[in-house]
Amino acid sequence: MKDKKDQSERRRYLNEEKKKQEEKKEFYNNQIERLKLLLGYNQKEIEYNKGWINFHNNAIKNHKEQINELKDIKEINDQELKLNFHVKQIGDHHNQYINYHEKEIENTNKEINIFLENLKNCENQIDFLNSKLMENTS
Repeated sequence: MKDKKDQSERRRYLNEEKKKQEEKKEFYNNQIERLKLLLGYNQKEIEYNKGWINFHNNAIKNHKEQINELKDIKEINDQELKLNFHVKQIGDHHNQYINYHEKEIENTNKEINIFLENLKNCENQIDFLNSKLMENTS
């Protein structure tokens, strides 16, 4: 009688542990999916800022051409101010945002790898618990 009770307690314990591991596994999977969304967001932000850099580079090219063609000092100064604005936007704004989002991607990938490792450990633990449950029913 005691053996059956011990075996029943053991099965109950193993099932509870398996349930905990399955909940952890679901949590890790959800976190990985959430982090993948962040990767997509950060990549889109990088592309967005690269688009602005292209815009500013084209504007810089146009302003340089204007400066070379103009004769009036006032108009040349105006074009130089516009040119400097675009140069500053690239350096002070868009490149910084790109660097920020690249670091975010790097950190997010590290987080994903941690959750993937935890997920693998959970799956191994579930396999182990399943094997123990099989032994316990034999």
